[in-house]
Amino acid sequence: MRHTLRVVRASAALGFVDLAAVYTWRTWTFGWLVRLLCQASFYALLGRYVGDEPTMRYVLVGNIVVLACMESTIVVISLAAERAGGTLPLLAVAPSGHLPVYLGRGIQWTATGLASSLIAWVVLPPLLGVPLPWPRAAYAVPVIVLVIASSYGYGCALAGIALRLRGVEWLVLNFAYGIVMTFGGVNVPISTWPAPVRVAAQCLPVTHGLQAVRGILDGAPTAHISGLLGIEALVGAGWYAVAALSMERLVSVGRRDGSLDHSG
Repeated sequence: MRHTLRVVRASAALGFVDLAAVYTWRTWTFGWLVRLLCQASFYALLGRYVGDEPTMRYVLVGNIVVLACMESTIVVISLAAERAGGTLPLLAVAPSGHLPVYLGRGIQWTATGLASSLIAWVVLPPLLGVPLPWPRAAYAVPVIVLVIASSYGYGCALAGIALRLRGVEWLVLNFAYGIVMTFGGVNVPISTWPAPVRVAAQCLPVTHGLQAVRGILDGAPTAHISGLLGIEALVGAGWYAVAALSMERLVSVGRRDGSLDHSG
């Protein structure tokens, strides 16, 4: 276990080096972060335009929380880069195993996702005139952390598609968080959708975590919120299991037919 954690730590350190190569603190703050804040504000104001103040709050809270998922799923790009760079075969033959590196490769995006969501959580509600019930709203922060964790597993699972099909990583990334934004209760209640879609939405990250956040803001019973958090954790665990099985399958097949290199 200690060796595995050391590998994950080294993989995460590499991820933060990659992040520093993409962003400076200025470009991240005044470029990426401002873009996310504008996105959440746009949807909130659209909710106010087509509805009322409660609708605006519903949409704003949903879009702030989903920022955590949006950034966590960027792991799809990080993992696809391993194959594009020709390093995937090295992971497959490494004595430490490929899964620790695979699961730790994009962990830097969970850190930026947490920062983006928390900044939006503090800045946007008063800026848009939708005050949150502080200090109760602070209890939502651990829930956002859980949403990030489950969303990261979801992104790792879908990255398996980008590792198998060349050049589709951006399509997979946009599909990943787009599905959550559309059907996960971010902008419209899940009850809006037909029964099959409502059932499928239960398997998405964010869905139950976001319901827990809304419950915290509305003063829902602790037992109800705890149940939602338990389901969110189970959903996340399921996606991590899918990610592990997908990567094992990819590597085992690649070892047999030699298809692990960047041109395979």
